[in-house]
Amino acid sequence: MLKKVYLIAIALISMVVVSLFFAQNGRASEKITLSEEEETFINEHPIIEIGIDPRFVPFEFIDRDGEYKGITADYLALVEERTGLRFKAQKNLTWPEAYDKALSHEIPMLSAISRTEDREQYFIFSKAYYHFKRVIVTRTDEKGIKGIEDLSGTLVAVQKGSSHHSYLLGFPDINLSLYGTVEDALTAVANGTETAFVGNLATTNYLIQNSALTNLKFTAFEADKSLAIHFAVRKDWPVLIDILNKALDTITDEERMEIASRWISVSSEPDFGPFLRIIALIGATALIILGVSFYWILKLKREVKHREEIQLKLEAAKMEAEEANDFKSSFLARMSHEVRTPLNAIVGMSYLLRKTEITLTQRTYIDRITQASNNMLSIINDILDYAKIEKGKVELEITSFSLDQVIQNVISIVSYKIDEQGIGLRLIKDSKVPNWFLGDGKRLEQILLNLMNNASKFTQKGEVLLEIRLLAREGSKYHLCFTVEDTGIGMNDTQISRLFVPFTQADSTITRRFGGSGLGLSIVKHLVELMHGTIEVYSTENEGSTFSVKITLPVDEERQDQYFRRLSSNQFKDIRTLVLEKNGASMNLIESYLRSFGMQCELTTSEKSALSILENAAKPFAGQIHLLILDYDAPKNGGLQFAKEIYENSRITVKPKILLLVPMMREELFDEVKNYPVHLALGKPIIPSVLLDGIVDLFDAKATTGIHEEVQLYQGKEGVKIRKSVLLVEDNKTNQLIAKSLLSRIGVDTIVASDGLQGVDLFKEHQKTIGLVLMDLHMPVMNGFESAEIIRALDKEVPIVAMTADVVLGVKEKCKEHGMNHFISKPFDPDDFIRQVTVFLEEKERSSQRSMLLDVPSGLRNMGGNELLYLEVLREYQKENQEFLFELNRLIKSRAYEEVEHLIHKLKSSSGSIGAKEIYDYCVKFQKVLQDGKDIDILMYKSDFTDLFQRLLEEIQYYVEK
Repeated sequence: MLKKVYLIAIALISMVVVSLFFAQNGRASEKITLSEEEETFINEHPIIEIGIDPRFVPFEFIDRDGEYKGITADYLALVEERTGLRFKAQKNLTWPEAYDKALSHEIPMLSAISRTEDREQYFIFSKAYYHFKRVIVTRTDEKGIKGIEDLSGTLVAVQKGSSHHSYLLGFPDINLSLYGTVEDALTAVANGTETAFVGNLATTNYLIQNSALTNLKFTAFEADKSLAIHFAVRKDWPVLIDILNKALDTITDEERMEIASRWISVSSEPDFGPFLRIIALIGATALIILGVSFYWILKLKREVKHREEIQLKLEAAKMEAEEANDFKSSFLARMSHEVRTPLNAIVGMSYLLRKTEITLTQRTYIDRITQASNNMLSIINDILDYAKIEKGKVELEITSFSLDQVIQNVISIVSYKIDEQGIGLRLIKDSKVPNWFLGDGKRLEQILLNLMNNASKFTQKGEVLLEIRLLAREGSKYHLCFTVEDTGIGMNDTQISRLFVPFTQADSTITRRFGGSGLGLSIVKHLVELMHGTIEVYSTENEGSTFSVKITLPVDEERQDQYFRRLSSNQFKDIRTLVLEKNGASMNLIESYLRSFGMQCELTTSEKSALSILENAAKPFAGQIHLLILDYDAPKNGGLQFAKEIYENSRITVKPKILLLVPMMREELFDEVKNYPVHLALGKPIIPSVLLDGIVDLFDAKATTGIHEEVQLYQGKEGVKIRKSVLLVEDNKTNQLIAKSLLSRIGVDTIVASDGLQGVDLFKEHQKTIGLVLMDLHMPVMNGFESAEIIRALDKEVPIVAMTADVVLGVKEKCKEHGMNHFISKPFDPDDFIRQVTVFLEEKERSSQRSMLLDVPSGLRNMGGNELLYLEVLREYQKENQEFLFELNRLIKSRAYEEVEHLIHKLKSSSGSIGAKEIYDYCVKFQKVLQDGKDIDILMYKSDFTDLFQRLLEEIQYYVEK
């Protein structure tokens, strides 16, 4: 019986196979009805060349054997069967090249393209032969992107020239990162270079499965239009579109499903649905179902086993990646420490050398060493502190800064490279741009320095221009444009598109020719965007490049008012000036500066003309020349010799004061000035406030800008005499010397220990006289963490300050856990170091005299005299406000003053309850300052409030432990 059933089943299957074979052959031979015009067209054009995208998987691509394959290729094969046309794919072109040739009619047809309004200007489109979904691809750990609206303000990867590229251009708030292929874009998302990618589901699903990119996920969203694939034909061939549409109409649903299942699911087998339906109609029984089930069970078992093997490999690869990442973190942390330690010696020794008797030239060299060291430290902070870069932890500081000082620092550092290249440097600053602003001056300096270094590095001849212009003013906010322009090698569009990708340069030859990591411009873009600004690039190969940074900064009204009052005080209105400058543009710039100071001036580029003006100045009604601004390179024999000739010229009866403009990298001229009748020398290019300071010095004016003042040591608060000594626990001899020298400048005795154990012993011996402990972390015998913990157990109140070159995440928290109150990172600014040490020692001296912020009797009265309840409330207060100062700093940096006011209001209420009346009163004042919204006042109140609140928490901790 079983044998009989088996034979019947075989017979049925044979019938089905034969019927399907004939049905298929019949369908394949099916022809469509063509008009006479259409048949004529086919006879005249039997072979149609088509433009393809060779990497548009799974729609169309060129396989390893050079064959044209994919969904589109299968549809074209059916069209060939129906019409008799033949299609020839242009395999050696990229998609952009094929598209361009189609625009110029060199290729009459594109085989797989989406329909857009822009493209309808150039092509006519067939009916859609395949529909697809547009999706957002992100990493699986990305939780914040659920739709297109979540991409606002985000850098999104997309294939250049695709329909998705055109679609995203309609969203101006989305920043685009263009890629040549979908595979490159998906890889960038998978490895974390990009946040998201927008493309079609079919292509991305195919590539993800074939590339084993297992950490990616899809998010579908509603697009504005239906998404489909069409054939596109040149506009003067409408007959071909009619032929293609007729052929597409003959393709059945079964054929479409067969093509789709062949490409969309890589691991799937042919669909047995039609077989099962036919067999069911003619009486097939469970034998076929059991056979199919058995087959799929085996298939699934093999698939599961295969996936388990892949999973094991992926887990092994993940473990290797994590180990490599841990090694990288350890390596970078160690490198950070090793680089910062000698850098601290450079900064410290430069500072100490600057305080000795040195020449003006030597002082200039030392200033450059210091500025370059600070610049190097800034770069180390961004590159070696990997956690900060990878996790977006770079934050801006809001402080008052001088824009002219920023410019001066940038020019001082970059001038060496400019001189080495033998090119020019021009500075143009709009006289309407203020000098004092509120913001992060160091980050602005880093932006300009990166751009200027880039410009000078890639410029072999010509000049580099730095221009600062005022775009608009909105109340106290100034919209500024910083432009860096060069006459260097320039770039093409492809190079510009890769310009801001981390660790990437315009092309591989640039790294070999000019060096560099390719990280600088990526950091610039990040910082500009952090400042809510924009950066634009314009470039032409072999002609040069222009970088424009547009940012908005609030003016520091108080300091700018002082600066403005000085300019409008009329103290310069009677000073007549003659400018001798060989460069007309520089001469006009100096004139604009002088006129903004309220000064009268005459201009000339000729030394003969200058002598004539000076000789005639003594004549009646001619007008005396009080000041000569002299470009060193303008006279034939140099500015110094020309100054000597003026003072030896008997026809010049009234000698002017002479201000010499010294070219870059000619520091030796500053020492030669004393041998000639030159009253003051300033380095070029001229910065407005520096020029103003020079004129003030020459004519003994009383006002001063504060830009060029010598930094003064912190003297301490009046009435506080520091009697305590400092215990320095440091194993590096150079750092010992620097710290001892700096502390001796403020009259503080230093006890030095070379390791943690010796530090503990010396603290026990001199505990009564030690007012501060400076603790290095990495030392032989006993490290700083262990040493600090022992010292803290001996003395609960002595300040212990960690001094370390380790700046990786978690070090500060670890220091706090081991009893260290404060943290100073190496290399430190010597003046800041002295200032902080003085404050710590003063606080120690004052601590025994100052009143307590926590009024315990008042707090107990508020709790009805219940001390247990009061202790519980104090502990809860500590717990609630553990992150208060961090949150306060974060909100003030982002200028979210309404949220700050809410935070202060909440603290005010609870502080009053525990008896902290001084904190309560300060909160009331702080709220008023926040309502006024003046940045500088808020920063000052925040600083004082931080000190008070830290004191309160220390007092609460002391009371709870007691």
